[in-house]
Amino acid sequence: MKFSPYIYEPDKSIEVYRETEKFFEANPDIKKRIEELGWIYHTVGMIVPQNFENFWSGHYFPFIDSWEELQVSFTQICFGLYKQAFVSLRSGLELGLLSVYFNINDDGHNAVKEWLNSKDNTPRAGKIWKILRQNDNIKKFDEKHNLKQVHEDLGYLHNYVHTKGAKHSNRMGLLKSNSQTFEEKLISKWLHSYADIISLVSTLHLLKYPISVIRFDYSKKFGIDIPSFGGLEEYNIDKIASILPENYLDDIEIIAKEDPTTQETIHEISSFPDMTDEQVEEQIINLEKMSIENGEGFTKWLENQEKLLKSFGQSEFDEKMKTRIELLRQWATENDFLESKAKRMGWNI
Repeated sequence: MKFSPYIYEPDKSIEVYRETEKFFEANPDIKKRIEELGWIYHTVGMIVPQNFENFWSGHYFPFIDSWEELQVSFTQICFGLYKQAFVSLRSGLELGLLSVYFNINDDGHNAVKEWLNSKDNTPRAGKIWKILRQNDNIKKFDEKHNLKQVHEDLGYLHNYVHTKGAKHSNRMGLLKSNSQTFEEKLISKWLHSYADIISLVSTLHLLKYPISVIRFDYSKKFGIDIPSFGGLEEYNIDKIASILPENYLDDIEIIAKEDPTTQETIHEISSFPDMTDEQVEEQIINLEKMSIENGEGFTKWLENQEKLLKSFGQSEFDEKMKTRIELLRQWATENDFLESKAKRMGWNI
């Protein structure tokens, strides 16, 4: 569809997207890198503690909005809107820092309120770093690795917000016409900036919540119902470590060992009795019951389990799973949960 007199038309972006798709198909390593960085940032979000007091408070909003800005930035890259993609990167970076800033004293559920309700302005970088360095872990790490300088090195993103000349404008590109074009070098430049942002924001979250780098099998103590207190499974620690500069993780692990709150928490968790297999199975059953009752119903649930089984190249459930299925089948039949909740309630969805 054409919109006169506009030259930056949606149709042009669709053309660029087709070229971008071909580029990613021809360069699977770049596609994989973008996906890995996205999963790493998603994992960092698991570090921010959640509890009944703060769950709906908005303390998590800066991180969520940061992640959304980074996703929007990627989409803009795909459609040839490169200047806007770098602007969104800057927003993602700023919001990522605010995630730590507002939660620096573990009272984010209160500290974030005025800003969340658009009453307070977003603090400037100088104020953000002044507050961040009030945290002993961040201050100690910053003195050695100069994180603030890492942030300042990303200051060029500001140039896209305020259009510092042609190279930071919508005319970015080698053979740029006055409309969207596919620009391979700008994708590479974007990816470099994206990785630097994720590395910095990840580092700050690890320092604020150093329990996140403690290697501990929380499933032994909590089963599948692990509380959101900042702890990560070991493979997630390694995942984040893969994008950090050399020695970053080693130094954060040292900080974690010396951090009183972290050590007290781990000591307390270690004192809990291990979960039995029966207790874990009960957790799984209860979780599946919730899914069946409030969502897809038993029939669809079983279909999905069978699809999952085949995706793993298997043809038959093990005995534990067979027992679980029969228990859930009987429960669902007795309670009329075979069909989805929408169908049972007569919702026209």
